[in-house]
Amino acid sequence: MASPRSAVEIRVRDHGGRWTEPNSYGYVNEAELQQILCEQPSLIEGISSEAIAVRELVTSVGRADLVVIDSDGTITIVECKLATDADIRRTIVGQILDYAARLAELTPKMFEELWQSRGGPSLDVLFDGQPDDARRAFEMNLEAGVFTLVLAVDSISTDLRRIVRYLNTHTTAGMRLLAIELRHAVHSDTEILIPTVYGSESAEDKNARRSTASTVRWNHTDVDAWLRERDPGLADAVVSFVDDLATHGFRVRHGGSGTYPSYSLWGTAASGAEIAPFSVYCGFPTSLSCNFQWARGADPEALGRFLEDLSAAGLPLATDAITRAEFKKRPGVPLDLLKRSDLRAAIVAAAQRLCGPSPSRDAPSNISDAGSGALVLN
Repeated sequence: MASPRSAVEIRVRDHGGRWTEPNSYGYVNEAELQQILCEQPSLIEGISSEAIAVRELVTSVGRADLVVIDSDGTITIVECKLATDADIRRTIVGQILDYAARLAELTPKMFEELWQSRGGPSLDVLFDGQPDDARRAFEMNLEAGVFTLVLAVDSISTDLRRIVRYLNTHTTAGMRLLAIELRHAVHSDTEILIPTVYGSESAEDKNARRSTASTVRWNHTDVDAWLRERDPGLADAVVSFVDDLATHGFRVRHGGSGTYPSYSLWGTAASGAEIAPFSVYCGFPTSLSCNFQWARGADPEALGRFLEDLSAAGLPLATDAITRAEFKKRPGVPLDLLKRSDLRAAIVAAAQRLCGPSPSRDAPSNISDAGSGALVLN
């Protein structure tokens, strides 16, 4: 094994014997470093044990050494280099920025096709059992080019530290650039790995400053403008949906401060609890979030009926999974569905029942099955 002497002194011994140096230091080649991180991506700071990875993901400018998707939807791009590369500080930074720029141009479908072509584990399996907005977070991170970029090396130089600190300070919030030094040694049948991370503090400081400085909260005007620029018909449908809900006491509250405009629709359950059964999200794709988790202040029977009503209306909801999770789910459905006036009416009627008093078993419902997969008002 190629073994440049480590600056970190390591000594090993067996069962009380003499302390000696390991048999060897370093890596045979960059591929060995890639393989270690691919087998256990959680060696990288901030990546969970549930994360999945592929090596050599093909882009239009070459192959990214390692791409990691975590269960919360975060995307990490890793470029590996050894100190034997004389121009390490320039090649590694330029390559990883180039790969990030190219991946940001992909749609989720295109990305998954490339991922699967490299034998990547299914993203459906990764996101199964996670909060329903995890896949959406992945898609939005890809669309916005929000990645964690990791420079994996066997030795961090002063120049590389300087570059990492500068880019973390002067890039937009959301992007993190880390350098991770992975000292490697082998002694008999034992491998030794000493990870050191640089850049996490400067990245976190930048994001904290930007977050504190930003007071922007999206509202219904922002959502309408965003939709109207791209699909006036959909913008009109969403306005009609909100107006119909307003007749039953629902109101728009401010949305988040994410990349794309959003807002939530709030009402009052029969129990008196404030609930937010729906949120409208712009982005690619747009979606209507059915917030069972945020409507759990309603009567449990009413919440179960709400799920049944939405499912009977034709919304693509995993009813069994939502019930098993005790309604701690916020699944999204295509916002385009609101273009259907009959479906809009069915969703509004379901929301009205959710907030109204629970009817007796013999009481007639104000919603009936139209026989076409959608619920309509009587």
